[in-house]
Amino acid sequence: MLTSAQTLPDNARIWIFPAERKLSSIESNELLLLIDQYLADWKAHGAPVRASRELLYDQFLIVMADPEVTAPSGCSIDDMTRAIKGLSAKFGVDFFGAMKVFYRVGDEIRVTDRAGFKALAREGKIDEKTVVFDHSITALSALREEKWELPAGKSWHSSLLTSTLTLA
Repeated sequence: MLTSAQTLPDNARIWIFPAERKLSSIESNELLLLIDQYLADWKAHGAPVRASRELLYDQFLIVMADPEVTAPSGCSIDDMTRAIKGLSAKFGVDFFGAMKVFYRVGDEIRVTDRAGFKALAREGKIDEKTVVFDHSITALSALREEKWELPAGKSWHSSLLTSTLTLA
């Protein structure tokens, strides 16, 4: 049951699928068409899931589900994940960059691994003011409250900015 994100409650569950590269406008349009087709028929234990999606910056696919109508079950979440993996293969882009750090330099979104992010911090190329994307948020309220795209110093990324290893 496809709906608009604006109609979903703050407690809607979200999943963020970050692509390692920006999609072209043609890819973005096709991705949205395919995910809309999937979400229109998404079910949990046979009941329709009231869901929505957003594609932010042509790079971050966000799937949302209203738990007040039908809470997605483990099986339905696994099914949605398989559908996203299929889209990863179709577009040749990994939507499962959980161990990657996505950050902004000006208007450009960059991606690196955690070790690379730490190295950039040591080199002084990024700091606590660097805008990062926190894909660990799970509630629509956090997205609406701008807890997804925020300064590194105000997110879990702050732990990557300073070395926890001190040599005596």
